[in-house]
Amino acid sequence: MATDQAKAVDIAVGRRIRNLRLRKHLSQTAVAEHLNLTFQQVQKYEKGQSRISSSQLFKLSELFGVSVDSFFNDLHSKPRSRVTKSVTDQITDRQLLRLIRAYEQLKPRSLKNALLQLAEQMAQHQTRPK
Repeated sequence: MATDQAKAVDIAVGRRIRNLRLRKHLSQTAVAEHLNLTFQQVQKYEKGQSRISSSQLFKLSELFGVSVDSFFNDLHSKPRSRVTKSVTDQITDRQLLRLIRAYEQLKPRSLKNALLQLAEQMAQHQTRPK
């Protein structure tokens, strides 16, 4: 495997680890304790700076309640349909995950529309020259 391709795999796996950790509301320290590592090592995994071993991936799959192959879903040579994949599987931003969770908890469509309109207005206001 070419070095660039290996690095791309490490980065993609790291993003998936971060996404799953955030979705489970776990700190890097909590994950590190589960793996008997330092939180700095978990940071390196999440950034794709260190390659994670198969045994550590197995432990993470148990911690997160996913299959080991779920860490590699984005790496298949054939592109998968984005429609069948949850958008939250791709997110690594903690605040965006919180926003999505809050949005999903809203029941009336009118509240969802109001939140969307507010976000769009705020984005437009931010880009206007002062």
